Amino acid sequence: ISFEACLTQGISGYVASFFGVTSLTAVLPTILAVLATALVPFYAKVADVFGRAGSLTYAFTSYLVGLIIEGSAQSFLHLGIGQIFYGMGVTGIQTLSQVVIADTTSLLHRGIMFAMYDMGNVANIWIAQALIDPITLGGAKDKWRIAYIVMGCVSGFGALALLIPLWYVQQSLKRRKVAQPPRRTLRWLATEFDIPGAILILLALSLTLMPLVLARRAAKNWQDPTIIGLFCSGIIFFILLFVWEAKYAKRPIMSFKIWTNRTAFGSLMIMFLLKVLGNVVWQYLTQYFIVSRDITFGQSYLLVRGFQMAWLVFQLIAGLIMKRYKKARLLVWIGIFVYVLGVGLMIPARHQDASTFLVVISQTIAGAGGGMAHLACSVLVTGVVHKKDVATVVGASQILVSFGSAVGNAAAGGIWTQYLPSRLRVRVTGPYDMDRAMNDPLKYIKFLDPVTKQQVVDAYSDSQWFMSIMGLAVAALTIVCAAMLQHVNLEQDQDTQDRIALGEEIPEIEDEKKEIKN
Repeated sequence: ISFEACLTQGISGYVASFFGVTSLTAVLPTILAVLATALVPFYAKVADVFGRAGSLTYAFTSYLVGLIIEGSAQSFLHLGIGQIFYGMGVTGIQTLSQVVIADTTSLLHRGIMFAMYDMGNVANIWIAQALIDPITLGGAKDKWRIAYIVMGCVSGFGALALLIPLWYVQQSLKRRKVAQPPRRTLRWLATEFDIPGAILILLALSLTLMPLVLARRAAKNWQDPTIIGLFCSGIIFFILLFVWEAKYAKRPIMSFKIWTNRTAFGSLMIMFLLKVLGNVVWQYLTQYFIVSRDITFGQSYLLVRGFQMAWLVFQLIAGLIMKRYKKARLLVWIGIFVYVLGVGLMIPARHQDASTFLVVISQTIAGAGGGMAHLACSVLVTGVVHKKDVATVVGASQILVSFGSAVGNAAAGGIWTQYLPSRLRVRVTGPYDMDRAMNDPLKYIKFLDPVTKQQVVDAYSDSQWFMSIMGLAVAALTIVCAAMLQHVNLEQDQDTQDRIALGEEIPEIEDEKKEIKN
């Protein structure tokens, strides 16, 4: 699945260009993130009705159907429909896999296992990069379809590695008549799963975030009544969501116990902000490098992979450090300061004349810091709650990460479709087609006369520079959240963790706190 994600992400800009809607590149990841936000709590509950094996089977099926629809899409609308099915599937796979890891590992080893879950990307980044240019250059223009169809088949076989053991264990327990927790019913699911809350989240996010991306294509931009109506409706649904969750929901999508715990709240907000920043800064970066440096999709993809590569490697390093030194909060602080340094270096790195070294090293530094902070927060947030709430906080972290993706993608799309046109009007002095410069840049800009081309590239550079400034402001907010974190003993057993979560005083823990304070 990580191989598929690396490959399809690498060609997403080309696919949008194929349909002539490059400026709407942010729409598909926004759809995915919005769906994930609403579906994460659903999967956490539905697994108790159909079991882990049944729920993951459904998720894989939806995932494969989505890839097939996307691979055979005849329009950008068809691509969006495929993304809906894909999002329903991949959200379930990611959520349930993380819950299984949290349930079956000790707190001390959990960081390593969370990091190992993503380590497939370390190899897949480079394997996928080698395939991007062959898929996007030369031959038939719709060769990109091969990536979706073939990856659907390959991922289907890969799914068997998880589904076969799960079904085997589930059926073995039935045959041996081993005592199992009572299987829940659909009526129980309807009671436990906050369906109105999920619908309100879906409506609030969709109606608020999509106008940020789509406004530019409306006849009157943000003066268009439809765009204004959609955005205002989204705000209203956010208010209704808060009222419903606070006063009427019997089983809120995100338990309020999480928000009253300083460490849980601070960790979740750091993870949320890191995701927002990542999507704002990197959403249109591949296209910018292609336009400004006259390079291919594959070469551009390789330039931006330093962040992801460093993130994954330093997640594993952070997990090993936590196991060796039993420290998590310190790693959060180190990671955040390294991350802020990397984001600060990105500002000069977005200039057209910036060296390749500066581009790569700034992203690598930011990725290293982000990976350390994210993993340490993942461990902390699961280390301060009762065992029965582990699935809830894993779900909450997935929700906020998905919400962060949605906000970041929509913000990037909003900046790109609103700020870039204003910079084009300021920078470009000669005749040109603004619509093609924004929506079909890969085919249009390279054929402009040298003066006009440079002016268009300067406008692109201004937009990227502005996004990096915004990213630095968001990164600074993570420092405030890190101040909320408290010490968590990574060597405590589950029973001790549960007693602490219930508010019981543990003598040895109180002594440890006094020692740390002294």
